Amino acid sequence: MSRVLSAVAVTVALVGLLAPVPGRAQTPAVDRGLVGTWTLVSTEEGVDAAEPARALNPRGLLVLDAAGFIFEAITQRQRPTPAPASLTEAQLNFANYVGSWGRYTASPATRQLVLRTEGALSPSVMGREFTRSYALEGDRLVVTSKPGEPHQRGATRWTWERVPVVENMSPGYRTVVGFWQHVVEKRVNLTLKTEVATTRAPSVVVYTPSGYVGVYFPPLGRKAFAGETPTDAEAKEAMRGYVGYFGALGVYPGMVFHHILGSTGNLTSSTLKRFLDLSPGGDQANLRFPEGRNQQGEATTTLVTLKRLSGAAAMLGQ
Repeated sequence: MSRVLSAVAVTVALVGLLAPVPGRAQTPAVDRGLVGTWTLVSTEEGVDAAEPARALNPRGLLVLDAAGFIFEAITQRQRPTPAPASLTEAQLNFANYVGSWGRYTASPATRQLVLRTEGALSPSVMGREFTRSYALEGDRLVVTSKPGEPHQRGATRWTWERVPVVENMSPGYRTVVGFWQHVVEKRVNLTLKTEVATTRAPSVVVYTPSGYVGVYFPPLGRKAFAGETPTDAEAKEAMRGYVGYFGALGVYPGMVFHHILGSTGNLTSSTLKRFLDLSPGGDQANLRFPEGRNQQGEATTTLVTLKRLSGAAAMLGQ
């Protein structure tokens, strides 16, 4: 009996050693050729139809790292066909910006990219999984969606171009780059010495070694749309309290600048200054907004706490 129990104990111990440990990061199955920063060259909608429609003057940012995180943002402000007259301004504003952030896997053998979204402008996209095909040739990446993705006009094909890493990247710059998840933000009244803390739905800031920044800050509590196209009220509610944009990144001692190239609202062409404070270990960061004044003339600021999801090694595919 003791020998049987000993054998069982050994077996259990071996199983315990081989089983995944809860909370331990597992290496994702990614195609290292995809790792990097990509800007949008073209968008073609309805490629599964007889006459695909090509978007005019597209803008977009795609970021994939070796840890399995992905950021995608695309503006579609100039479509080749007239917008339906029945759409309201809120619906048009919503339709002009698509994308999400989350996790992905990619197989070089099958050329299939599986995207598992966490945060997005559309609440109907958040938490869902989509499979797309891709083709990689040199510095060009072509990604094609399947029919049925929310807010797409049939199958859509995006062509991306790789952006090289910035020249002579400094040690300080390396500590900044990576995917950073939103933990909490505090609106601070410096005059009254009060603060109001806010948490959000899964939110992220990504700083890339190619000199770009991407932000997705969706609010909590939004509901999926009842239909494919949001109503005027649904579109307004989806964008209320939402912050999302992509742009060029400037890194300086103790601060970063976000030079916005595309956004969901009126932030386009704006430059945002943020003071950046990294923890000693580099796994947490605080972004502090410049001091401002409210309508009562009181001094205010906003403090956003972030935790690191990935760093320079993952961003560079190392």
